[in-house]
Amino acid sequence: MVVGRVIGGSAGDKIIIRVKSNSDIDIGDILIVENNGVKYYIKVVNTLINSLLPNQFIEDIAGQKLEHDMDLKVFDKKDRFYRICQAKILKVMKEDGFYPARSIPHYFSEVRRANSSEFKFLNNREGVSIGSLRLGMQVLKNVNVKLPAKELISHHVLVSAATGKGKSNFAKVFVKGLLSIDNVSSVVIDPHNEYYGAKNIKGLRDFRNKRVIYLTPKPGNYPGSEKLMIYAEDLMPGDFREVIRASGPQSQAMDLAYRVYKNQWLKQLLVEKNISEVEQDMKSRVQRITIASLKRKLNHVMNFNPKTLEGLIFSLKKRSETNLFDKIKRGVHDGKIIIIDTSLVSNLVERLIAGSIVRRLFYLYSQTKQLNPEKFRSLPELMILFEEAPRVLGKNVLEKGSNIFARIAREGRKFKVGLCAITQMPSLLPQEILSQMNTKVILGLPSPSDRVAIINSSAQDINDESIEIQMMDQGEALITSPFINFPLPVKIHFFDELIKNNKSSDLNIGIS
Repeated sequence: MVVGRVIGGSAGDKIIIRVKSNSDIDIGDILIVENNGVKYYIKVVNTLINSLLPNQFIEDIAGQKLEHDMDLKVFDKKDRFYRICQAKILKVMKEDGFYPARSIPHYFSEVRRANSSEFKFLNNREGVSIGSLRLGMQVLKNVNVKLPAKELISHHVLVSAATGKGKSNFAKVFVKGLLSIDNVSSVVIDPHNEYYGAKNIKGLRDFRNKRVIYLTPKPGNYPGSEKLMIYAEDLMPGDFREVIRASGPQSQAMDLAYRVYKNQWLKQLLVEKNISEVEQDMKSRVQRITIASLKRKLNHVMNFNPKTLEGLIFSLKKRSETNLFDKIKRGVHDGKIIIIDTSLVSNLVERLIAGSIVRRLFYLYSQTKQLNPEKFRSLPELMILFEEAPRVLGKNVLEKGSNIFARIAREGRKFKVGLCAITQMPSLLPQEILSQMNTKVILGLPSPSDRVAIINSSAQDINDESIEIQMMDQGEALITSPFINFPLPVKIHFFDELIKNNKSSDLNIGIS
């Protein structure tokens, strides 16, 4: 169906289209122009109204209608008053695939709506199904948008949107999709206890998949979950440096305590020894005031009961079960989706839990690659998913020193380890980190500074999509990635609907 004709444009800018009077064209629509065997995929980025009449005459007509409530008739209204739209060329398709546009359509070329057959390349792709293609206000439910998970995970994903636009819903849909992909694993740091699922909250547990492991401080509340308990003997000084912001002398004191007391260093510092004994054991190489200050900081983070030597997460007792870190490593090796419930702890403790887990996993991958390349090739792609990204990757955080998350952002792709960072405010992340996040899932950003940050760091040119990004409704996304042909407008699946469909499928199987 013809909706307009080309009336101008340039290769380095936009195509100008006069819109047919009875056609509705929206920002975000993808249209098709064909010239000489070349198919142009173009996207509407702005719409305008125009007229052949002088502005003064139009203002006069408007004034008459306003002041005198007159029903003035304008002859040849369809010819004299019309709409135009500005569109960017996404790609051109030739017989053997997509190419960047090096030419523009001819004058008066017909412009028509894209139909489902124009996007069959999306349905044929392997990967994680995240939603349906969205053309402006229209959703093509028969065009299933899939992301090539194995390729994009180690190159990092950034999910960004204002509150209520659907960040967590997308993340759950994406993680659920990983359950159908072989040789992929994920560790999800869950600060709101919404990924596994709870009372009145749908989550991955509703799919009853054996690949899901849930670690929580309250396993009794969640059948099938496991206890999240970290024993002090499994922690090292490096786990605390980025959390308590230890001074130089305090950092040296932790290292010395670890050398003196081995894996009992925390118990000796916090329970068994007083300051004088610690000072004597360290042969007075650390000042008393440094030891006292270090103990206060460590006690604040560990937050254990002096009588039971246990807290909600940490225990100073002798370990009587499998090392949590070894359990997680084994789960990752087996391609599990591991959800860590940090909803009951402070931000400080969450950072300690996440940092200590992620650090060991990254070292596992990097050391395996160096020492046993053949075994490294069999390791699954690993995605570390975490919310409120500025807490570990923010400009103000990294100014005080780098951390394991920043290191993975820079080096992770060499070792098959990637980040999936979720944030409301991408402008708080350094440009260097934003640029490392090669795949961006944008679900609506009203803030101009956040839009500028995300647009300037995208792998594909989305400068013209600023208006669309500002206007997107809940669940609507624009996805840009070097692993897709052009930025894709998508209506993300609603996670609860996936659960309903899954249960219906189970019911049908049972009946048959």
